[in-house]
Amino acid sequence: MSEKVSRLQHLRSVRAWLLWQLRRTDDTIAELERQEAAATRAARTSPPAPRGWKLAMRRTGGGGTSAGPDAVHTDDCGLAGKNTKPLAREQALRAITEDGVTACPYCRPDTDLGVL
Repeated sequence: MSEKVSRLQHLRSVRAWLLWQLRRTDDTIAELERQEAAATRAARTSPPAPRGWKLAMRRTGGGGTSAGPDAVHTDDCGLAGKNTKPLAREQALRAITEDGVTACPYCRPDTDLGVL
């Protein structure tokens, strides 16, 4: 008989531990749901990050040195290549309007800059 009591006590201990784990899991789920809801609210209320621009430089055939500006791109444009220089808004605007540098036809930085 003592064997059955021992087994019963063991199962009650396992049950108590499982209930404790379940409460911890429920608490963790509730906390993650609160964090996710807060992040969603913040994303809806936060203004978008300011746009950046970059100047792609032409490459010469041999040594890989720059031959001059090629085009103005938005900072997230994949066509700009690796040989670029970051530009402030005013610099990008001046490059397109005054310096005659072309705007990328794919990412259209001239639209964001209000040049059209």
